[in-house]
Formats: sequence, C-alpha cells, structure tokens
Amino acid sequence: MDPQHARRHLDELHATAAWLRTATPDGPRYKLWLGDLVEFTRVAFGLDSPQMARVREVLTGSRLPPDAGETDRVRDYLARLDRLTALIDDFARNFPDPLALVDPTTNGPEPP
Repeated sequence: MDPQHARRHLDELHATAAWLRTATPDGPRYKLWLGDLVEFTRVAFGLDSPQMARVREVLTGSRLPPDAGETDRVRDYLARLDRLTALIDDFARNFPDPLALVDPTTNGPEPP
C-alpha cells in the first residue's frame, strides 16, 4: 500500500472517530467506520499481523452485560473509541515512509 494513501486514510479514520464521539453508541455509522478500520488493517498489515491482533484486543477487551445502563454503554463506547483512535495514531506514526534517493548534484532521482 502506498504510504501517502495509507496516511490519508488513517487521517480520515481519525477525523471520523472524533465525530463518532457525538453519535449514538454502536450505531450504524460506527459499525461502518469500524469495518473500514478492520479492512484497512487487513490490507495494510495483514490478517495475522500484530496490528490486527491489537484491533481484535480492543474489540474483545470489554464486554458489558446485556442489561447495562445507558451511562455504562456510553462510557464503554467512548473508551473503545479512545483506544481505537490511539491505535490509528500509532499506525500512522509507524507506517513506513517511502524512501526517495536523490542525487545531490542534480537534485533529482539517482539513476538506476
């Protein structure tokens, strides 16, 4: 995956996560966003990657009982968004940058 494309996609995921904080917990937009995050992680890092394991860990880490109150549901949702946003930020920080070799005498790419 092209690093610039990946970084733009991570920026979009991050921005949407900020908006999702104002939405209903676990609503349809959150589920679409989460699917996008999982798909990005699969494509960029692989299904069996440490990054995907971290996403799975966040998603399986907290399970509220079915009779949990609205306050607990909102608190859990916001905490999960915070953890996923932290992962997105970590992915962006550690995504490899493209290596461009420049010939200092011409300020252009080095010949092959």
